[in-house]
Amino acid sequence: MDFDATPYLKLYIDKEGRWFQNGSEIIHPGIYVLFCGALEATERGGYQVRLGNQICRVEVEDTPFVVKSVSEDETGQILMRLNDGTLEAFDPEKFWISADGIPYCRVKGDVFAARVLRPAYYELSRHVIEEENSYYFLTGDRKVPVDLR
Repeated sequence: MDFDATPYLKLYIDKEGRWFQNGSEIIHPGIYVLFCGALEATERGGYQVRLGNQICRVEVEDTPFVVKSVSEDETGQILMRLNDGTLEAFDPEKFWISADGIPYCRVKGDVFAARVLRPAYYELSRHVIEEENSYYFLTGDRKVPVDLR
């Protein structure tokens, strides 16, 4: 169930994954991480933050999470660092490029979409090959087509 927005608190996430409260950027790391962890997707396709019994609607420019960087662990697993500082394993089957050329993937247990920022996209592209005018991710022993929407 969605609740009415808290009238005195306006939360906004821009396309770079920066959070703003009433027009000012949230720069305190603890508050930033707290809000990211309390973020929920609503039944109506929106977003809200729930802290205790307080709920506040969140306006999101593009996606609530962004992939800031990509690295590999010692086993060759591709890891994504999100704007909230967490690491997630990259799954090429949950990656796509939108019609306007913006890369995205699913994160947080498939609950949220995340925009892949340019530096992370360049790192991911190192794992892409082209064969017969099609593009594929090569990860370990997997060859997965790149989803172009």
